[in-house]
Amino acid sequence: MYVPARPEPEGAGLLFAAVATLGTSRVGDRIMSRVARLLVRVFFRRIDIEGASRLPAGRPLVLVANHVNGLVDGLVLMAMLPRYPRFLGKSTLFKIVPLAPFLHLAGVVPVHRAKDATDASGGRGQDRNDAAFRTSRALLAERGLVALFPEGISHDEARLQPLRTGAARIALGAAFDDGVPDLATVAVGLIYDDKARFRSQALVRIGAAEDVEPWSERYGRDPATTVRAFTEHLGAQLSEVVPMYASRQDELAFRRLACLLATDPAERDDIARGIAAAAARPETADRVAELTEAAHRYEADLAAIGLRDADVAGGLTPDRYRRRLRGRVAAAVVTAPLAAVGAALHLLPYQVMRRIGARPANEGMRATVKLLGCTVLFSALYCALAVVAGRRRGPLAALAAFAAGPLTGYVTVRWAERVHQLDGIARARAVVAQRADLVPELTERRRALVAATTEIVSRPGSPSLPAAAGR
Repeated sequence: MYVPARPEPEGAGLLFAAVATLGTSRVGDRIMSRVARLLVRVFFRRIDIEGASRLPAGRPLVLVANHVNGLVDGLVLMAMLPRYPRFLGKSTLFKIVPLAPFLHLAGVVPVHRAKDATDASGGRGQDRNDAAFRTSRALLAERGLVALFPEGISHDEARLQPLRTGAARIALGAAFDDGVPDLATVAVGLIYDDKARFRSQALVRIGAAEDVEPWSERYGRDPATTVRAFTEHLGAQLSEVVPMYASRQDELAFRRLACLLATDPAERDDIARGIAAAAARPETADRVAELTEAAHRYEADLAAIGLRDADVAGGLTPDRYRRRLRGRVAAAVVTAPLAAVGAALHLLPYQVMRRIGARPANEGMRATVKLLGCTVLFSALYCALAVVAGRRRGPLAALAAFAAGPLTGYVTVRWAERVHQLDGIARARAVVAQRADLVPELTERRRALVAATTEIVSRPGSPSLPAAAGR
């Protein structure tokens, strides 16, 4: 059993120590994975995972992932991976009081950056990092899964940032110095359609596992050079599963086109990559630019008249809208009383976090602040409800009040989504009734965009187009 390298629970006393001990156990893993699953399922409307079978049970793995959404990245991996990941994280995160218990419970292994060292020479920080690396290698020796964000920072860029060498040093050290058999690395891409927006979508793409053993001999001869080369190799692994665009503007433009061809997030990502590849080829670059501009005008025209692309793709017919309205109106009416209670309970903390969450300049940090802040405030709210109910009606009432808080909150979220859909359906129905002459034009514009984009992406040298494209 490994001994975790963790910061001293400064001022936290026995409570933090107990939570930290729990975080190194299977019980702690199960608790934290369920907490993470609950949080991300509430924050995101949909999360897809591709390649889950590439994380074989019982094989020691060093997992590397891109880092574009702050602490949310770690929660998504904890919630969605079929194996529990043991993360390395910045030691300074443990100083954030609301966050520290979760880090301890998750069994996060702290890493001390040079600028965070406690003495002038940085020696103590280096000693602590040696302990963190030993802990990571001990986990691998027990056939565990060690997860790192090798970029070292959470960012808003449209491509990978330069990788640091920690992941390579851990993997090569475990394989060569410790002789850990069957060790592999695996890259995971985290892709968000709008990472700071509540109830958006996310995709987890898992790459193929690659053996570390072939690098051991080189590492034994020349450790420093091999670490650098292996870090580049990890970067190549990551580039297969993460977005790699020239700019954020290109990323948004290519995804806009991809959304016309597919609804599945993984298929959309494949198509957007194919468009990016076409944009990089001289013979198709101008055509891609024309298509992205045409798609932008198409969406702008739809927005101006109150329609969405899904309306055009589904068929602009009055019967379709009548059917959709009936189902959603019924669901909204049935859940309205419970949603009203939830809205009254959650309105104040929600408005507080809405304003605080808009302050960070980093888009990924905004999602972290929203998720962490809402978790703390809502948990305090539910505890307060339980205390009040318990004093008035007893323990069972306290338990019921505590459970009713998150239940009514979730019902309110779903009710708000249905009402928003109702508004969109009503507006679309009105447009179709009043401007039926627009239907053939919009349908033809969409068809032409789909056909041209499919042709560009299907050319030789492009990534293969998913079968479902061109819906």
